[in-house]
Amino acid sequence: MASISLQQGIIYGPVLSRRFGRSFGINLLPASHKVCSFDCRYCEYGKTLDKTMHPLENILPAKDLILEEVEYALKKPRTIETLTFSGNGEPTLHPEFLGIVRGVKKLRDVYRPETKIALLSNSSCLDQPEVVEAIQLIDLPMMKLDAGDETTFRQINQPAIGITFEAILSGLASLSGLMIQTMLIDGEITNSRGQPFESLVQALIRLSPDKIQLYSLERPTVDEKLIPVSPFRLQQIEAQMQNQFSLNAEAFWRDQ
Repeated sequence: MASISLQQGIIYGPVLSRRFGRSFGINLLPASHKVCSFDCRYCEYGKTLDKTMHPLENILPAKDLILEEVEYALKKPRTIETLTFSGNGEPTLHPEFLGIVRGVKKLRDVYRPETKIALLSNSSCLDQPEVVEAIQLIDLPMMKLDAGDETTFRQINQPAIGITFEAILSGLASLSGLMIQTMLIDGEITNSRGQPFESLVQALIRLSPDKIQLYSLERPTVDEKLIPVSPFRLQQIEAQMQNQFSLNAEAFWRDQ
């Protein structure tokens, strides 16, 4: 069972976020079901029933409709600090992602030049030059990395066939101004202690991102065996990454 409902429109929110302020989401995926290249055990939208790298185009909203909805939202007299590509799965799977990003950026520049454009991505499409080009146009591209080795990657993120940990790492290494978001979990499957945590740290050192955002579970998940990492432990990890490994890490949790 999902802990939150799927988004029913292209534009949704606002979502009040410490990371992004007053953010309006842009959903490039169907309202009927989640479409993603991962089936992350912690996903708030529940299980991925359509796990793919190549979604059927006829189930996705058209680029022109997306841009019409974005323009309408930007014209309305309300506070918008961030426009965030997110929604019911992985936004970079949309085959017109580059054209959509270019169009949204033009609309933003006309109507709300002070507004930032953000992306929440699982990093699975970084082998596609058009996706990388689109990411370079986005102000705040937050790229997922939850593991530092193949085994933990498969346990936590459960990727579609053909996606490997090394391919994810290689794609992330190709980005300039890299910003990473990491979901830390504990329980039978963990990335917050022991060898999985050490491997994660080594992967982050190898990537040397400009920024790392650490967070943990805040709602019930499909996998009831997952255990949240406490704010106290998140702060410990933040300090360890900063002081011991010189990584620019910052922890986030709901009550901040």
